[in-house]
Amino acid sequence: MKDSDDKDDILINEEEIVNRGVKGAPRSKLMDAIILLLYSKPLRTSEIAVNLGYSTKYISSYLSYWKRKGLVYQEGGRWYLTAEGEDLAKEILDELSNTKFKEMLGLAKHILMENVNQTKNNKNRQKEDKKQQGSLSFVVGLTKSKDKKQQKPDFTECLADLFEKLTEEEIEILNYMINRYIQWNSTYVYLDQIQEELNADHEWLVRILRNLQTKKLVYLYHDPKLGTRVGFSQALKQRIESC
Repeated sequence: MKDSDDKDDILINEEEIVNRGVKGAPRSKLMDAIILLLYSKPLRTSEIAVNLGYSTKYISSYLSYWKRKGLVYQEGGRWYLTAEGEDLAKEILDELSNTKFKEMLGLAKHILMENVNQTKNNKNRQKEDKKQQGSLSFVVGLTKSKDKKQQKPDFTECLADLFEKLTEEEIEILNYMINRYIQWNSTYVYLDQIQEELNADHEWLVRILRNLQTKKLVYLYHDPKLGTRVGFSQALKQRIESC
């Protein structure tokens, strides 16, 4: 279960996210998760906590806040979504569907390109044999690459004690940077990339990054040509490499 000692700080951040949502700040992942669960059916606080792996007290503090904001209400010991809460749930589902569609579209185009290449190669048997050998090598390389990715450590578990000391907003940014590290083996990213990929408000993003810099988890370096670079601090880099 997640420690709830920092719930007051997190709720303050949650309030900022709700109030500044129109400015582009991303919603918290926990908020989305709870809204979707309640969209499926009414649930007790303890049921939500057990399913998401948080303490009941922690989830209760969130629900109490959203009740004041008009997203949820309680009746008979169970929580329900208001009409506004249901609209938000539909918005979350639409975003997920759009992301899934883009992934499937990419795969569909890849399949079509493979089919075109195979048709061209069928015109020359010798070229086809070479292509097949290359494809087999590619599959072997892809398999090895996949195995390497599967061997990547679970950074969420490895850094759990560190995440417990951070706000949800700070965890959001660190998770983004760690995922970039897993995918590209790069320990830094540029500020404008983070802002674009997270669709984040500039002032909000800079504030969170400065908080992380104060906690000696990231560094900020202004490159006159490329802009502001955000990277893991030496201490965090060593911690990640030890996972």
